[in-house]
Amino acid sequence: MGKESSKIWKNQTLPGVELLSANYTKFEFSKHWHDELAIGIIEEGAEGLLYRGNNLIVPKHHIVAINPSEVHTGYAGGSTGWQYRMFYFDLPELATLFENAALPIDPIIDKSVIDNVYLFNELLQLHLSLEMSSFDLTKDTLLTITLEKLFTQYGSLNAIDNTQKHDVKSAYVARDFIYEHWDQNPSLLELESVSGCTRFQLIRSFKALFGITPHQFLLLVKAKKAKQLLSNGMTCVDASLACGFYDQSHFTRNFKRAFGVTPSNYVCQ
Repeated sequence: MGKESSKIWKNQTLPGVELLSANYTKFEFSKHWHDELAIGIIEEGAEGLLYRGNNLIVPKHHIVAINPSEVHTGYAGGSTGWQYRMFYFDLPELATLFENAALPIDPIIDKSVIDNVYLFNELLQLHLSLEMSSFDLTKDTLLTITLEKLFTQYGSLNAIDNTQKHDVKSAYVARDFIYEHWDQNPSLLELESVSGCTRFQLIRSFKALFGITPHQFLLLVKAKKAKQLLSNGMTCVDASLACGFYDQSHFTRNFKRAFGVTPSNYVCQ
C-alpha cells in the first residue's frame, strides 16, 4: 500500500466530528482511549487491535466500532498493513442531534467488528464528503442517514417501524423549496424548518416518495441546470460557477454521475 501517511482534520460544517485518513504498514498505536465514539472503515488490508481483552482482526470493507473511554491498541493485521478512515464523534453533539429529533440514545455500539457492506459504503461516502468539496446538505444528509442506521442496527436506537406513514406533504414542501432555491444551496436545517419535520423523518419520507434523498435531488437539479447552460454555449467553468459548484472537480464529479459523461465531453459532442 505504499509509504505510510496520515491526515487528521475537522470539517467546518460538522465541528463535532474529527476525521482521520491513514495508511500504516509497521506503525503500532500504544494503549489509549478516546473520549469520543470512534467509528472506522477499513479500505485496504486489515487492522488488528487489542480491545476488551481480545485480539481482533478487522478485514477490508469491514467497520470497527470503539466505544468512548475503552482502552485499545491498533496495529497491522497482515503483512501489507492497513488503510482506513476514522470518525471521532463528539458525545454532546451526538446527543443534541438525536434529542432534537426526539430520539434519545446511549452512544454505545454493541458490536466491535461490523460486516455490513451497505453501511460501509455510506460511511465511506460521508467521510469523502467531509474531505472533498460537498454541499452542506450533502454532508448533513449523509451524516443523518449513517448515524440512524448505525444506532438502529447496532446501538440503542429502536428499529424504525417501516409500516409507519410517511409525511407526504412535508416531502413535497421540501422538494419544492429545493427547486425554488437550488442556487442558494439550502441546508437540511432550512428544510426541517419549512417542512415541519425532523431531519430523520424528512429524509425517510423524501426518499420513500421520490426514490432519492434531498441532497441527491439538489445535485440533480444543479446538474440539469448546468446541462442546459452548456447546451446554450456556456463554458464549463462559467456553468460550474453559475450553478454554485465549489470547483471544477465537484462539478465534473456530479455531472458525470447524472449523465455518464464529463461536462467537457458533453460540450464536445
